[in-house]
Order: sequence, then structure tokens, then C-alpha cells
Amino acid sequence: MERRFQTKDELEHFDFEDAVLEEVECACGRVKVMIDNVKILPDNSMNRDIRTMRANQMEITFVEGSLAQLVEEGYKVYDADGNLRQTYEDRAMSEQEIQEGLRELSGLTVYEINKADGMYSIVVEGEDHSFRLEIAADHEIAGWDKFLTVES
Repeated sequence: MERRFQTKDELEHFDFEDAVLEEVECACGRVKVMIDNVKILPDNSMNRDIRTMRANQMEITFVEGSLAQLVEEGYKVYDADGNLRQTYEDRAMSEQEIQEGLRELSGLTVYEINKADGMYSIVVEGEDHSFRLEIAADHEIAGWDKFLTVES
């Protein structure tokens, strides 16, 4: 779906902290991610205002993209005295787990979105676990329909 505002390869001009991941869709050589409550920074090419704005229902399309892996990030468990009791390592989900895992990401808070060496990494946090969605893609296109003010 064509969006009113679009940017290409400008992830650094958005602030995804506290955004909410709504949906992930993989099809036809593309990965599409729908995110709410994304902050659009003043230096974004589409932001004609001189202040931070925000958008809901932002669709980020990773072009020539494929889902490389979905990882349940590891964590450590401590007792009340601060002693380490157990360590859980990062765990890459199997092919069978990925579809269910993608549905579980819906409604979780985005911690960050990064790009390094043609690999995009979306880290989302749940109540007791965090996940890392890794996407191999040539570039990304972010689209949204309207600017909203940032509530103080």
C-alpha cells in the first residue's frame, strides 16, 4: 500500500524506543513490519517541522529481504542476595517455531532497530523475555500517512 510519506534508508532519523511492534509479514522477497508510536526526528527528510513528531501504523518494508532468524535472547537469573542461579543462552528459533514466534511479537515494545553489514536487527521486549528479529535486506522503505504531535 502506497503511503503518503516515505523515506528510504533513513532508520537513523527515527526513534523507535517505546514503539510497539504490531505485525511482521514475510512474502514475495520482502519483509514488512508494522509499528506504532514511532518518533520522527527533526532531521528526517519528510519532517518539515523543526521538532520531533510521531506516527502510528508505520510500515517498514525490507526490500529484497528475508528473515534470517528469530532469536529468543538469553538472560540470567539471580537470587534475592544477588547470586547468579542460572544462565540462559540466546536461542535461535527453529523453522517450525518462527511463525508462532512472529505472532507472539505482536504488541511487544521495540527496544531498538539497527543495521550493520546488510543485516537489520529489531529487538523487542516482552514482560519477561526479549527477542531479536534479524532480517537480511538490500534497503528499507518506511511509510506512514500522517504526522502526529508528541505528547509530553
